Amino acid sequence: MGVNRNIAALKPELAKATSVFLSRCKEEKLSVVVIETDRSQNVQDAYYAQGRQSLAEVNRLRQIAELYLIDEATNKRKATDARVSNHTGGNAVDIAPEIEGKPGFPWWNAPQEVWERMGALAEECGLDWCAGGYGKTWGKDWDNPHFELP
Repeated sequence: MGVNRNIAALKPELAKATSVFLSRCKEEKLSVVVIETDRSQNVQDAYYAQGRQSLAEVNRLRQIAELYLIDEATNKRKATDARVSNHTGGNAVDIAPEIEGKPGFPWWNAPQEVWERMGALAEECGLDWCAGGYGKTWGKDWDNPHFELP
């Protein structure tokens, strides 16, 4: 399955709010890209193993999950602290600003104002922008692309 970017894979209420949010972004000329929607447990297991297990084991899990293989440098960084994710079952979506002129490429180092504008729009559309609450609650300093229903 690999990475799923299909909005229809989300729970219906979240899919609807996400669609409204994406339309609002377009109206506001804020270019965004859907990073991930529903996530299989195999993908979550591979993400969780990164930075914790050997490169060979991580890439074995990534193959099972139909993800691209990573290198040793990438495996030094943890991808997640969650063994179980709200993405599993379609309860969360990751959306990032898009690099201008590069469709489909996330602008990970976008200025905080861009992320905050995106988060405010999302909240107007009924989404919970998890960077302000969830991220701080769980000790994550950064989870800007993560959105859920309240």
